[in-house]
Amino acid sequence: MLGSPHVFAGDGALPPTAQAAGAAVPGPSAATPDTTRALTASSYQPAAKENAPPTLAVLIALEHRTLDQLPALPAPDTAARRALARTLRAERHELLRLQRRADSLLLALGEILPAAPAVAQTSADTTQELPANSYQPSAKKWSLLLSAAPEQNYLGLASALRDEATNLRRNQETGRFGLAAALSAEYQATHRLSLGAGLGYTRTGAELRQALRTTDYRVRYDTTLTTTLTGYTTVSSTYSIRIVQLPQLSPVFNASGQVVRYDTVFVPRNDTLRSTVIAHDTVRSTRRVVTPLLQRYENTTFQTLRPDYHFLTLPVLLRYRLGQPGRARLWADVSAGAQLQFFLGGSQLVSTDGGATFRTERVGVADGPFRAFNLALSTAIALNYALTDRLSLSLAPTLRWQTLSVFRPETGLRQQATSTGLQVGVRFKL
Repeated sequence: MLGSPHVFAGDGALPPTAQAAGAAVPGPSAATPDTTRALTASSYQPAAKENAPPTLAVLIALEHRTLDQLPALPAPDTAARRALARTLRAERHELLRLQRRADSLLLALGEILPAAPAVAQTSADTTQELPANSYQPSAKKWSLLLSAAPEQNYLGLASALRDEATNLRRNQETGRFGLAAALSAEYQATHRLSLGAGLGYTRTGAELRQALRTTDYRVRYDTTLTTTLTGYTTVSSTYSIRIVQLPQLSPVFNASGQVVRYDTVFVPRNDTLRSTVIAHDTVRSTRRVVTPLLQRYENTTFQTLRPDYHFLTLPVLLRYRLGQPGRARLWADVSAGAQLQFFLGGSQLVSTDGGATFRTERVGVADGPFRAFNLALSTAIALNYALTDRLSLSLAPTLRWQTLSVFRPETGLRQQATSTGLQVGVRFKL
């Protein structure tokens, strides 16, 4: 360090203890020889190579880095000049740490310490040791924040009307998932307080699950077949008469009355012939009877309707940083604000049968029962992490509540959405 009574080796080499401490020491540049190193406050005398104490390893590395940057002193407000300033601050911090360590050892040995030098009377942030994840935040006051949040909406329908359709809808309608996105600009008024405003988009909506009951009739035909077997017997008799000549011996007598011979004489005789016919017959008869049967079926189906409400928002917020402002990459903040909502259109639920069934109907900005303007209050607790000195990421649980109903007062309906979400944002300092 300039003005320091210590003498360091002039070849730029560090002892092994300095390398173990993690100090990155740039060697002398070929384009800038050692003879061009102009020392303003004190002369830098290259000494012979010797082993430096381990406690001075980090300080030697910072001294060499400072001497390498001094020959070409940059113009104001350049990256090289800011790098040199950071190196000098780190060197001052290391000197103060060594001084506190030496004072502690002297106190342990019973020595009386001299008065504290004026360099030790610095601000608390420069005397504290830098954390491992420290960085140099940008001093820019303005920043842009792009954020998006999936949300869950909670809403109910209240009505003073004695409408059966409204009463049925009130018991069945619930909130559902929505979306909120915004691009806002913030101005950092102090280390903790910042103000912001921007332009955003919000989509909320409801969900109605209704049961549809229908009655169907079906006709079923029942057929009955009856088969009958009938047996019949028919008896018919016929008679036929014929003359049959029967031979018969007739005696022939003589005069004395003696039978002298016999002559054959045919005697006619009636003969009756009877014929009987018996007939057996079977009759097979089939009877078909068709009976219609009427059956009734009750069918229940469920239909889900999702009306949407779209808004253009103008959010304003006040952000307060929690904890001590410093160089930590991770910090938290809390914000509260309001947003003016402009209705962009959406869909509504309508019923034409007294609430038995509903359907959705698209509506515009002015042709529906919704307010043209609304107001919502919001709050969030964010956890931020700095990727660079200008770029950071944030993750914030959010809560938003609509102060006015989405419906106009003359409709007699009241519905206010309460939304909870998880906002993811990207911040860039201008």
